Amino acid sequence: MKSEEKIKLLEKLCGGENLNECIFYETLEKCDAIKFDYHKYMKTSPINCDEELLRLSSADYDLCCALITMLLREDHFSEGSFVRRLHLGQVEPIIKRIIDFLLKDSCEHIRFFSEKALEALNGFYVYALVDPRNDEVFYIGKGTGNRIFSHEAESEKLPESKKNKLKTIHNIKKNGFSVKRIIIAWGLSENEAFAAEAALINLLNCLGKTKLSNEVSGHHIHEALTVEDFELMYGAVPLKKEEIKHGILVIKINKLYRKGMNEEELYDAVRGFWAVSLKSIKERNVQYVFGVYNGLIVAVYKPDEWHYTYEMIDIPQKELLKPEKYEKMKNRVYFICKDYKKLDDEGKFYLNKSICELKLNQSAQNPVTYLYPERK
Repeated sequence: MKSEEKIKLLEKLCGGENLNECIFYETLEKCDAIKFDYHKYMKTSPINCDEELLRLSSADYDLCCALITMLLREDHFSEGSFVRRLHLGQVEPIIKRIIDFLLKDSCEHIRFFSEKALEALNGFYVYALVDPRNDEVFYIGKGTGNRIFSHEAESEKLPESKKNKLKTIHNIKKNGFSVKRIIIAWGLSENEAFAAEAALINLLNCLGKTKLSNEVSGHHIHEALTVEDFELMYGAVPLKKEEIKHGILVIKINKLYRKGMNEEELYDAVRGFWAVSLKSIKERNVQYVFGVYNGLIVAVYKPDEWHYTYEMIDIPQKELLKPEKYEKMKNRVYFICKDYKKLDDEGKFYLNKSICELKLNQSAQNPVTYLYPERK
C-alpha cells in the first residue's frame, strides 16, 4: 500500500465518532503500522504506558507504531483502556505523528534533475542511497547527470533481480516508502569522484552495521583499517625463508575473511574446501596450514585429519554444499583439528607474520600454494 493510501485511512481515525480499539487495529494492520514486537522499542520493564507515551515528541515512525500497538495490547489486558485513552486525547497525537511521517515520505519524489540543477552539479558527483526505514546507507555511487536516479528505474524494470541493491530498493517501495538520495560531493573531476567514492565505501563497510550493496568496492587498493589492524598488517614481521621448518599449505582467504570473525568462523573459512589432493598433501609432508589475508598469517592450524568432501565427516562451510555446487566440490579436500583453539609453540611462531617477502604468486587465482623448509 502506498503512503497516500495509508494517509487517507489513518485520517479517518482522527476526530471520528464511534471509534474503538477494533477499528484502530484493523486500520493500522492494513497500513502495516502494527508492531508485533513492540516491546523491543520500550524502555520500561514492566512496560509503563504513561511513561512510554512521554517519548512521543521525539519518536520516529517505528516508535510511533510501537506506541499505538502498546496501547492496543494494554486494552487486551485491561478492557476499555484504549477508549479511555482515546477520550483523554492520548491516541490521536500518535496517529497524527504517523501521518506526518507518511506525508514527508510521500512528497514529490523527483525522477530527474532540472537543467539548472544539472549545470550546478558541474561535473562528477558522489551520492548515497539510504533506506528511510532505518536511515542506513545501502549504496554509494559516483556519476554525472541523472545517474543517481538510474537505480530505481532499473529496479522497476527488473523486479525479480537478485542484486542486493535492487532487492533493497524494491523492498523499500513495496513497504510504501521512497529511497532517500543524497548528493554528498559535487563539482568533482572523475579521479576525485573515484577517490571520494572509494573512501566512503571503505568507511561505511568498516563501521556500518551491514555491508553496502555495492558489487565492487570502488577504485581503490586498500580497505579501511583501524590503527591496530593497520599496524598488525603493515608492521608485521616478515617470515623469512630460512625460518620455515615445516611443510606448509598456504590458503589465501581474502574473499572469506572479515573483521570480527570468531574462532570457529575463521577455522571453517580456512579448512575447506580446496582443490588439492590428499596424495599431494602427503607427499609434501604438510604439517601446518596457514590462513592468509592480504599477506598476513591470520590463522595457523595443525591438522589431525584430512578428508574429501564426499566423505561428509564434520564438514565446514555447509552453506556451500548446495545441490547445484556439490558435484564441483565433492572431490575437494578439507581438514579437521580436534582442538583448533590450541596451537603449539612452533605454530605460534608463524602466526601474525607476513609472507609478502616470500616468493609466492599472491595474485594467482588458485588460493592454495605450498611452503617448504630450505634444503640443506
